[in-house]
Amino acid sequence: MSDRQGRWLHARISADLEQALKREARRRRSPVSLVVRNVLEGALDLVEGIVEDSLDVARRSQRLARRVSRAGATLGNPGGEPAGDESIYGWQELILNRAAECSSCDAALTAGKAAYRGLSDRATGPLVFLCPACVRRLHRADEDR
Repeated sequence: MSDRQGRWLHARISADLEQALKREARRRRSPVSLVVRNVLEGALDLVEGIVEDSLDVARRSQRLARRVSRAGATLGNPGGEPAGDESIYGWQELILNRAAECSSCDAALTAGKAAYRGLSDRATGPLVFLCPACVRRLHRADEDR
């Protein structure tokens, strides 16, 4: 069988499912095998979309949680330094190898671009990154003191 024709897949199905597939094939005036292929592809696309949407919701929830945490941590802090600031003793400039987000403003930090990683006394915990604009604001706030 040539690759152009595809591959065979055998599966056991119930008699009810077989009848439903045949009815749908007659309604569409298509071969049963084409209906099965279309149903499988549609189901896989649907699942992929659900997973992507779920990941997007999870990412947005994480960003919101970080913002809420930062808002609580920066109350009464006119410098607006990021949450967890007490454990960070410095910022190291680096070139990102993978995408990240600024811990202060949630800006997207892309791979291959400069960012600053928070150096912390803690051995565990989330990595904290700042974008160049937030580092400049941090530096200006320090100069104003």
